Amino acid sequence: MHFSNCCFCLPLRGGGMWLSGLCLLLSVIGAAFLFLWGSFFFFSSILVIFLGGFSVLQGGAALIAFFAFWDYSYMLARMFVYTQWLFTFVSAARIGLVAFTLERNRGRIADECLNGLDSNERPAQGTPNSFFCNTPIDSFVLAFIVGLAVDWVLNGYMYFVVWRFYVRMRLYPDTIKGEEFTYEEALDEL
Repeated sequence: MHFSNCCFCLPLRGGGMWLSGLCLLLSVIGAAFLFLWGSFFFFSSILVIFLGGFSVLQGGAALIAFFAFWDYSYMLARMFVYTQWLFTFVSAARIGLVAFTLERNRGRIADECLNGLDSNERPAQGTPNSFFCNTPIDSFVLAFIVGLAVDWVLNGYMYFVVWRFYVRMRLYPDTIKGEEFTYEEALDEL
């Protein structure tokens, strides 16, 4: 069977658990970064809440995928498959929105570093603002876009792996748990 593994080297279930755990970790780190320091880059609390909240939703979807693999849950895998496609499209739009917003705010970020701080001096060493202000803005724009693109690719591949697991549970239920159960019993499995 082709594509019966994850990343062409791990078993489908185990690799899917690792992949969903990685996506969960990246989403939580991204949401924490946005909630803590997102207003420094986006200048709009509504946009920061939207982007951070969407990262939390993606983390929740990755958690659902993790539990679908862990518990051989047909219903959780089905719920993930039927909702993740929407997250994939919104995530692609999020990449464009972030790129547009960061490009538009490039001058404001530089002005914030030079003039807009509470004191008239440069930020103290070791604070997040000093790190952001001492790094070129182009590097942060590129890091945001590349990070969101990697997140999108990982979530897309996680969707494929969960979909493959879902299809295997649906079509070949005896190969998943090692016991015979029907399609109707798989629906009630949760």
